[in-house]
Amino acid sequence: MKTSSSGINPVKYCLVGFGRFCRQRLVPAFEKIQGSEIAAIQKRSTEEAEREAETFSIPAGYGDLNTMLRDADVEAVYITSANSVHTEQAIAAAHAGKHVLCEKPLAITSEECSRIIEACRKASVHLMVAQNLRFSGVIQQLKQLLSEDMIGKPVLVTMRFTYTGSESLRKWIYNRKLAGGGAATDLGVHCIDTLRYLLGEIAEVQADLKYTQEHPDVEETANVNLTFDSGVMGQIFCSYESPYWNSLEVIGTRGRAYTEMFAASNKSVDLLVDTNEGRQILTVNSGNTYGEVITHFSKAVRDNAPIPIPGEEGLRNQQIIEAIYAGDRIP
Repeated sequence: MKTSSSGINPVKYCLVGFGRFCRQRLVPAFEKIQGSEIAAIQKRSTEEAEREAETFSIPAGYGDLNTMLRDADVEAVYITSANSVHTEQAIAAAHAGKHVLCEKPLAITSEECSRIIEACRKASVHLMVAQNLRFSGVIQQLKQLLSEDMIGKPVLVTMRFTYTGSESLRKWIYNRKLAGGGAATDLGVHCIDTLRYLLGEIAEVQADLKYTQEHPDVEETANVNLTFDSGVMGQIFCSYESPYWNSLEVIGTRGRAYTEMFAASNKSVDLLVDTNEGRQILTVNSGNTYGEVITHFSKAVRDNAPIPIPGEEGLRNQQIIEAIYAGDRIP
């Protein structure tokens, strides 16, 4: 299988924590872009890593992270491991001079986020959080719609994100030590980041969290009320107890915009815009969102340019998540 695209001097990555997400999302994303390629993968088992690398025609497979970090062909790592090991792996990569692209959440505490940011700063390597929904064609279209004042001044935003957690192959999502939290961490971070991107900073949160006897370690469902610096009110609902679904609605002083199932990549989605003039249905393709994440990061690495989603964004998201759990005002 092809794992890279043609391009001049492509940035070469190692996919750390290679598993189903990498097989189904990242390998296909790399196939469709230029300027980036997979040079290696890393798993806990050397034998499995070498077998997967051969399956996908990837040059190298490693079981040991530090051995991989000595590979001169690897310029950047894309960390997809369990949340609890992001910090250790990102700091090790920075010390080895590798650029760091990391899945959300950046880390499971704000203190660990700060440690990653500082390690990358000291090593003069780039750091980016892979919040792929920012690059969705639907979210880009909605951001433009808001900038053009099509629905007036935003008053209320509601975002919902659910999937049946018990069916996930990532069994560690129910272990707080490995995941850092439940639905608010895993799904809520997408909601928080997307709404901050669209509407600015969140000033206050108030949350109701639901725990169950089956999974008492992490919340299965979270319902969070938000207040933005701008005065916009908001609500986030995320849950492991309901089938896969996501929706986003912004109500403004002159209308509303609504979309659903926008989080999937490469899918045509309707964005409904209702105003006094009537309804518009804007059909938008969500696009290769992970490919966009990788492309933007590679461009920043090659051009030594600013990162579109720097580590500080991951830190801010984590501070809001911690406020949700603590019931405190956001610092």
